[in-house]
Amino acid sequence: MPTSEIVQTVSSSGTSGRSVHYALTASDHAKWNDGIANMFFTAGIRPTDVIAHLTRLPMVGGGLPYADGLRKLGATVVWAGGMSTERTLETIKTLQATALTATVSFEVYLAEHCREVMGYPPSSLGLEKLIGGGEPGMGQPEIRSQISEAWGVTHLREAMGLSDVMAGMWAECGQGNGMHFCAQRHVAIELIDPDTQDQVPWAEGATGEVLYTTFSREATPVLRFRSGDIVVVTETSCACSRTSPKIRCIGRSDDMLIYKAMNVFPSAIRDVILDEHSDHLSPHMRIWAEEVGQVKFDHPIPLEVEANMDLEETMVQALSGRVEATVRERLGIRVALTVVAPGTIPRTDYKTALVQVRDS
Repeated sequence: MPTSEIVQTVSSSGTSGRSVHYALTASDHAKWNDGIANMFFTAGIRPTDVIAHLTRLPMVGGGLPYADGLRKLGATVVWAGGMSTERTLETIKTLQATALTATVSFEVYLAEHCREVMGYPPSSLGLEKLIGGGEPGMGQPEIRSQISEAWGVTHLREAMGLSDVMAGMWAECGQGNGMHFCAQRHVAIELIDPDTQDQVPWAEGATGEVLYTTFSREATPVLRFRSGDIVVVTETSCACSRTSPKIRCIGRSDDMLIYKAMNVFPSAIRDVILDEHSDHLSPHMRIWAEEVGQVKFDHPIPLEVEANMDLEETMVQALSGRVEATVRERLGIRVALTVVAPGTIPRTDYKTALVQVRDS
């Protein structure tokens, strides 16, 4: 493909390594706009919306491509990413945004810092719709509830894409319980067992890795591309009348941890803890690795989880034991849990890494 035909380049976010760059021709760009517009429409965005777009970097899939897709849909785009927290919140308020799209971590971060920085709660900004993605989290009820209560918004939708294929391809409809595939006009999908590579039927409850084929891509096309996204099929029909399967992304294959030959996703550990202990524990957690890239653990996995309130030491000890037992019973692995005080684990304004390396 001659460079004279390339109208835009897009890069991966680089959160799990070095950024990879992809090219789009004018035809590719138009198809991306169509698919991304369809994703946001499925998520409930309409031409009447003024949407605060909070991605910091224009070059990543969730940057310019999202803005172009939103403009294709007819929405008013307010690019408020890459600013200070104060300026981002001021812009949302001044331009009377009705909707917001950001990573799940950034939506939590802004909600927690709004009163501190601006002197008022985020619910006073008047937002009506929040679209979150970029990482697992919005599918966890406790995280979803935290975001909803903080922002005073009930219209929360999860969305997902992949820069290698199309930046926006999946979104929740008003029925919830998983994301519909929204890019059928341009991309074909398959589900496989990530270990055997055998095809897995799109049946409710099935889990597997999503493969993508771009059947009309001119620049940097992909054929049966292994996304690394491990998903569970939540439904195969929907009251909204869309016919595509619905999924939740439960993690990436390169996020997988191994405890004594047992595979587990960090997000699964968080989900199990919140399922049974959200009365006392928050969604904020981190797993400690001894070195970059460590995936194997022969001893209980070191884990910190924030309490959502101040707890007595005796309560912390009892709670730690109950949580460790819950994780062992539900996932077949052992963790060494430390319950830490609220606010101990640093917040991020992009994506939150659940596995971190201790400073030497």
